[in-house]
Amino acid sequence: MPLQIGWNYFPIKEVTIKNESYNSDIMGVRIVQLSDLHLTKKVNLAYLKLLVEKINNIKPDFIVFTGDILQTKAIYLKEHIKIFKNFEAKAYFVTGNHDLVYGIKELKGIMEESNIICLDNEIVKLKIKDFELQLVGLSDRYSFLRGIKRPIKELFSKLDTDLATILLAHQPKDIEHVGSYRIDIQLSGHTHGGQVYPFSKIVKFFQPYFSGLYTHNKTVLYVSNGLGYWGLNIRYKAKSEITVLTIN
Repeated sequence: MPLQIGWNYFPIKEVTIKNESYNSDIMGVRIVQLSDLHLTKKVNLAYLKLLVEKINNIKPDFIVFTGDILQTKAIYLKEHIKIFKNFEAKAYFVTGNHDLVYGIKELKGIMEESNIICLDNEIVKLKIKDFELQLVGLSDRYSFLRGIKRPIKELFSKLDTDLATILLAHQPKDIEHVGSYRIDIQLSGHTHGGQVYPFSKIVKFFQPYFSGLYTHNKTVLYVSNGLGYWGLNIRYKAKSEITVLTIN
């Protein structure tokens, strides 16, 4: 597992996002996306400390977690998660389907104690340099299984259409909800890029937005392969990644 292999293992993937609809002021904004960490107690604390140091050295404008932070109960991971408090940039997260299983309430509490802000069904405006943009987040598609509603239309109707907007949604399929709303970028994970070939062919059948950059109407979608694992601690032809996105 990349979170366990070695302290110097940081699979950075640089991605440039282009879209003619952006306000020119936001050109050059840099975002670090962490997705699908699937943290367990076995993850080395020293590795996470170096991971935070590496991301701080990148000097992103902000950091986002796009779901599936947990692979065990959050209460067992307090020491791990509190390391994120050392991020120098503001950080935000949305939950994924595994987080639903292992305890969203506890996760939110520990993350927020570590200055990582939950954006499940929320909007936040960020001032970067001399301009504003807005982040909007969705809770996972399976939230209804825990009695959590996703008021998507009500939420999106509150967006400021004059501002560039980035949507955080764990599952790429949530792109179907964008419709006519102004969502310039959607950042997602969930698929692991299939994780293991040829199993990835099956994943691709069910996940048309599978890995990397896509354009859906006027929205640019980026799907991260994520950093951790589900099931076996192995990847084949689906590299782990810490994504560094630059708007250009």
